[in-house]
Amino acid sequence: MEPKNLIIALFLLSLFFGSLSATPTRKIKARNPCKRFVFYFHDIIYNGKNSNNATSAMVGAPAGANTTIMAGQNHFGDLIVFDDPITLDNNLHSTPVGRAQGFYVYDKKDIFTAWMGFSFVFNSTQHKGSINFAGADPLMNKTRDISVVGGTGDFFMARGIATLMTDAFEGEVYFRLRVDIKLASQQEMGTTKLISVLLLFLLISSLNATPAGKRNRAKRQCKRLGHLLGPIYKTILAGQNHFGDLVVFDNPITLDSNLHSTPIGRAQGIYYAYEAKQTYSALLGFSFVFNSTKHKGSINFSEADPTLNKTKYISVIGGTGDFFMA
Repeated sequence: MEPKNLIIALFLLSLFFGSLSATPTRKIKARNPCKRFVFYFHDIIYNGKNSNNATSAMVGAPAGANTTIMAGQNHFGDLIVFDDPITLDNNLHSTPVGRAQGFYVYDKKDIFTAWMGFSFVFNSTQHKGSINFAGADPLMNKTRDISVVGGTGDFFMARGIATLMTDAFEGEVYFRLRVDIKLASQQEMGTTKLISVLLLFLLISSLNATPAGKRNRAKRQCKRLGHLLGPIYKTILAGQNHFGDLVVFDNPITLDSNLHSTPIGRAQGIYYAYEAKQTYSALLGFSFVFNSTKHKGSINFSEADPTLNKTKYISVIGGTGDFFMA
């Protein structure tokens, strides 16, 4: 480092620590969510006879099943689309404050579990806009966490987590979920803290300054995890590059390329509509659900997947547990 830069760095460093010492010492409180809401949504499944009252319907099922009778094996492969009322209490007949709109797909053979993608769409005097959710829902757990991945209107750019609890279940006719939404807050900084951060940024910039002509190093991700997964096909897919096919999967995740290695979790979700007729391409929505000594929680993904490309990028849209707000 040049002597001039060293002097500037030392000066900024002294200002930084001086500003920190000038700030009164206060006990740091645990951060609470900026906003918290509790809603109930009510799902009435279409059974072929209740079209007037039904708020959800099966639109996809494994071969041999129909769209009114659930498939065996814990409904594995059944896809449900819903438009359910949202209420402030657990009374189905209370005035709705919005609609829960989206889908869930049963994605595991040996136990009831689903992958969900949906929105709470509000249109009341109190709330306008929407909150978007995505993630795995292990239905047999008393409480489950699902990621808040975005929002509009009053909930613009919302991020956080929602805790689901089955509040009522009446077989394959009706269920009610209690949804406890906790939206993350952005920590406010006072003028002194802001100045301190800016000074620290300038300090780091001066320390990391490189002479002209030198190549900058590529930035590294904060966390990098490598896992392998692969589906096992049991039927013949459609023609036209599988255009329109919907595939539900519950795949083992391993740390190496060996199918028989010990799984550290499951990849659960869908890839669907191989959405281009001219080439292999799919839209993915899925979660890595971990249950190992090293990792607990889930990571949620969603993106178009141009299958024929050697490498593809897919967005991480949220997480729970060890990967909260991923």
